[in-house]
Amino acid sequence: MAVPDLRPVCPTYGVVTALYFTILALTEPGDGILLNFPSYPPFYRAIGQNGRRLVRSELVERGGKYVFDFEDMERKIEREQVKLYILCSPQNPTGRVWTRAELERVGEICLRHGVKVVSDEIHFDITYPGHEHSVFASISEELAANSVVLTAPSKTFNLAGMKTSNIVIRNKELQKRWKELLDDKLS
Repeated sequence: MAVPDLRPVCPTYGVVTALYFTILALTEPGDGILLNFPSYPPFYRAIGQNGRRLVRSELVERGGKYVFDFEDMERKIEREQVKLYILCSPQNPTGRVWTRAELERVGEICLRHGVKVVSDEIHFDITYPGHEHSVFASISEELAANSVVLTAPSKTFNLAGMKTSNIVIRNKELQKRWKELLDDKLS
């Protein structure tokens, strides 16, 4: 069964499934994948079950909220030769909505080291008043070309059982790699 040509937005079979395929499409066995902790358990299981190496960077609690440890992230990206970073935005399980400035800094670090970003934004429209979600790929054209964004209606509308989601890939080369992987897995 051939997958239709990918456009920037493509329907997928749930965010976790889309994450599994993205890991396979954008990395090789043994590659390091950076993930912040605490984390949603299916994310780190997806790394190990696909034969990739989990590289942990702990979020730090400061002033009653979790924040990135940018120095730790960059050090581990360099030392562990990380190829992919899984960003959860807003963060699950902490509920933290990252500021645009925080996301810009994450993006700068990843661009500087050639690390692709997969941004799970499944909780993007469930935020408390006073917090504004920034879509990672909307921050700049460079970040859009270096990222894959995962979304779904499942959290907002309680539709998890429907196994529906979207993957947004604006970079044509990344689209091609994703489509080739799906064609291979579904044929």
